Amino acid sequence: MAEVQGRLTPQTGFIVAAASDFVRFDQATFIDFYQPLLSPTALGLFYALQSQLKPDPMLTKRQAHSIMLDRLNLGIAQFAEARNALEGVEMLQTFYQQDEIGGVFVYVLQPTMTPEEFINDDLLSVRLLQQIGEQRFNELVAHSRRYQFDTSRMHNLTHDYFEVFKPDRAAWDAERPTLNNARATAVQKSNSIKAVPQNDFDFGLLLSRLENRGVDLQSVKDQRRLILTESLMYGIGALEMADLVFDATDFRTSMLQPNILKQRIAAKYAGTLRQNDDPAPVVAAGDENLDGLGETERNLIKVARENSPNDFLAGIKQSVGAAYVSPNERNTVLRMIENSGMPNEVINILINYMFVEKEYTTLKSGLADGIINAWTKAGVKTAADAIREIKKHRKSNEKQAGAKPRRRYYSSGRSNINEELPEWAKHPEKVKNKKPSAEKLAKIDQMLAELNQQKNNPGTKK
Repeated sequence: MAEVQGRLTPQTGFIVAAASDFVRFDQATFIDFYQPLLSPTALGLFYALQSQLKPDPMLTKRQAHSIMLDRLNLGIAQFAEARNALEGVEMLQTFYQQDEIGGVFVYVLQPTMTPEEFINDDLLSVRLLQQIGEQRFNELVAHSRRYQFDTSRMHNLTHDYFEVFKPDRAAWDAERPTLNNARATAVQKSNSIKAVPQNDFDFGLLLSRLENRGVDLQSVKDQRRLILTESLMYGIGALEMADLVFDATDFRTSMLQPNILKQRIAAKYAGTLRQNDDPAPVVAAGDENLDGLGETERNLIKVARENSPNDFLAGIKQSVGAAYVSPNERNTVLRMIENSGMPNEVINILINYMFVEKEYTTLKSGLADGIINAWTKAGVKTAADAIREIKKHRKSNEKQAGAKPRRRYYSSGRSNINEELPEWAKHPEKVKNKKPSAEKLAKIDQMLAELNQQKNNPGTKK
């Protein structure tokens, strides 16, 4: 991610542009495939941005964000969260620069994928499957292919260009300058960045387990990104993944079927604690500096390192008496795994912070993004680093306990609305946290005991 982070205020300027291939945008595909992944706010923001498209966009024609905030009745934090969601599903790219007039954002609308491209996208298709369920997902797949016909066993008699047309070289040379000029003045499309998730998953072991089992190994290698993402999300080891891949293979062709693999994994793990004794990959404990951390904090680190984010989230929600893990929460965790580069243990400490210290009942996507960004800037690499960062800000805030936090408002003809991002996200040094009470520390101890009991006795539920 770029180092430049544009500051968003109601007065910050913006313009809207469209990618060169935005003509591919299909309304039906957007509603069927993208809408289930977006909140009503994010959906409204997309259409509001689309309505701002004007011919020949120029920075000198910028407008203030207050126009969009008023129109959608949003604060800055809500707007930023909706914008992030559109970026996450690749319907929007955001650019920023500072000039003599001030900061300005350029929002570039992106086209929808074709249904087939969406189905073959490892990340978006998994998220959609989790969100709408297998039955509805299969209905969308069937609907998108309703006009297709398998011609793979037929002879292709289609004529190519040179069989139909006889090019005139002289005419082509005469028109060449015009064509070259059109190509040279085209705006190049910025490609989205999709990093392969990093973890300790042993892909070589997976391939060796699948040898001589009738599975085309190249088809498995082609789905490396999907397999790594799913293993990170649910803490699936190589041996267990081998069985899942085997079950998702079409043995008429020996090819791994990625959609079947997604369905198998979603059905087995989504929203539940794992029922397998294989531990998630663990970073060597001896490499982590635990100086200055108490026994409770060390126990928390141990649990954070031994559980996948999916297990940890499900377990901690049970421990604090919250409801089940929602699809949106699973999506938030999956997005943090894919985009942040943080190890699982750090994401688990973030989950603990939000549910135990902040006492939220749901995983708040916008706040989670803000914390991850703050920790990235602070150089957080391990669970211990994350706990020290929390303690550092807590200590700093105790010195400012008498100071009132500053709030900024904008007027829109209605009641004033706090338009700042969460304090942790924008000014981590000013967060007002209380030192944990004895009661809260006892709650943490109880939570740790319950998480360990659930891990050691998978069939036991609270």
